[in-house]
Amino acid sequence: MNDQEKYLFDIHGYLVVKNALTEAQVKALSDMVDANARPAAPVSKANPMMKEGKKRASGRGGSDRTRFRNEDDPAWSASSLLDWGGPFIDLIDIPTIAPYLEELIGAHYRLDHDYMLVANAESNHQLFLHGGGQGAGGPNDLVGPTDGGQCYYRYNNGKFYNGLVAVAFELNTVTPGDGGFACVAGSHKANFPLPKEWKMSETQADLPDCVHRVAAEAGDAIIFTEACAHGTVPWESDERERRTLFYKYCPHAVAWSPCYYNSDHYEGLSENQRNILMPPSAFGPSEPTTEIWRRAQAEQAELMRLREEQAG
Repeated sequence: MNDQEKYLFDIHGYLVVKNALTEAQVKALSDMVDANARPAAPVSKANPMMKEGKKRASGRGGSDRTRFRNEDDPAWSASSLLDWGGPFIDLIDIPTIAPYLEELIGAHYRLDHDYMLVANAESNHQLFLHGGGQGAGGPNDLVGPTDGGQCYYRYNNGKFYNGLVAVAFELNTVTPGDGGFACVAGSHKANFPLPKEWKMSETQADLPDCVHRVAAEAGDAIIFTEACAHGTVPWESDERERRTLFYKYCPHAVAWSPCYYNSDHYEGLSENQRNILMPPSAFGPSEPTTEIWRRAQAEQAELMRLREEQAG
């Protein structure tokens, strides 16, 4: 990060990295989205970001890794964009983004979870501002009463300290009037809770004046700290749909998701990518922790083999 980027991230809580993806990467990812995306689930009261009684006309992939897809999923497992392989694996430590993560989080960061949002003018979702700034979390936070412990930001003695950091890769261009990612710039330093009346907006016309809509072109990436109050502005463009891939990272000793990656489930991983997918610990990808998780992976593989034999 250059001095200008450090300044902008420090005062805003986010940064747009231009041309993080090449045109070829955007096309390859988009083609795989077309081939793999499944329709979104019906709206339910459990999802505060969706209007009651409607379905979102969109697709999705991956997850926040907080639940299993079905009762047969093995431990550690949850739906992941990494299941699709190829260019989605490359995004784990893509060279255009890795230096920013190392600057913002430190040398030993880990991928905590990933997912994709696809939306169009029929999506009918609300803006739900959330985040883990100093004034966020607490019993009235819709994300959860403990939200905030892993979402933090500070800068001290020439070094950034961040909890959960998101990288949002845009596969289609997003103009301010379209919708998509927005935040209350600077709220990562807030000492007071976000006013309750500002948290939810039904339409773009209802947005509080403090909400900043972030524009980006296809191939750009938006990096932001989850300590910044943020959310998704209702999509209103009839010309294109929103296609955003989220890869979210933590310091190695921090976790948001309770469900970890098992690197044995993905093909073609480099040693660095395996390290980034390791479950959290205070020690990072050291020799002892690597051996512990290798043994755990081997035991799970043996368990799955025995279950298959029994089923057969």
